[in-house]
Amino acid sequence: MAFLFALLLGAQAANSGYARPELLVDTAWLAQHLADPNVRVIDIRNRGYGDGHIPEAVFVDSNWIRNPKAPPTFLPTPQEFEALMSRLGISNATKVIAYDERGGIFAARLWWILNYYGHSNVALLDGGWVKWTAEQRATSAAVPTLAAATFTVKPGTVKVATADEVKAAINKPGVKLLDARTQGEIDGKDLRNIKRGGYIESSVPVYWEDTLDPTTKAFKSAAEISKLYRDKGVVPSDDVTVYCQVGMRASHDIFTLALIGHDLTRLRNYYGAWEEWGNRDDTPIKAKVPQD
Repeated sequence: MAFLFALLLGAQAANSGYARPELLVDTAWLAQHLADPNVRVIDIRNRGYGDGHIPEAVFVDSNWIRNPKAPPTFLPTPQEFEALMSRLGISNATKVIAYDERGGIFAARLWWILNYYGHSNVALLDGGWVKWTAEQRATSAAVPTLAAATFTVKPGTVKVATADEVKAAINKPGVKLLDARTQGEIDGKDLRNIKRGGYIESSVPVYWEDTLDPTTKAFKSAAEISKLYRDKGVVPSDDVTVYCQVGMRASHDIFTLALIGHDLTRLRNYYGAWEEWGNRDDTPIKAKVPQD
């Protein structure tokens, strides 16, 4: 089964056709570079690090890179982000490889914020923990010793959007609002402890997980991913703002758009997300289910 899994991933990689293939690394490459002093592997799974992880990987809690009490951007400050990266042994010269067990939903948010803060030398492990363990590659429960590092925030590429900017983008020509959530959330049936459910007017749904092979959790080919977005009317000339509940699924959609060649400077993550939008009283909402 593991051998068949590896063959499937190999075939996908060979026929991927990505505009930015450097945004992904495969398990074979990572296995050869775990000991490189300029490579930092980040495990950003929700759980399981203490039981076993990719050797030399360090743990990052996805909650460390979003502050729910810091509107309007909900970003950690540049100083806070610099301190976090330095603690992780990441300098401006470090190649960062992030992985999780869900096809990149957590890893993509780290990719997005690193690019936002000017560090573009970051990639996702294609297939992540799922592929790594299916191939029976080495794991470790040891926590690596980290050398001191200095990280300095610089001007980045991808952008963040505030609620006011999202309001201004509604029905605006040349701007696409993408909703990366489930249909239940979009319909207003699945509130997830948020006061109001529904969707933002003029947004189109592009579910983040539709960009992945459902079994391997590796990314689909560029042709398949491009068709997914083109069928929803999203083209490379658009400015694109993506939202979800807390900025993770949106980051995944932004990552896949970058992977197929979209201009990173035209991609925005509404980081307040539905957690902010649905809990405010001054944000316009469309819903199939009547809201109180």
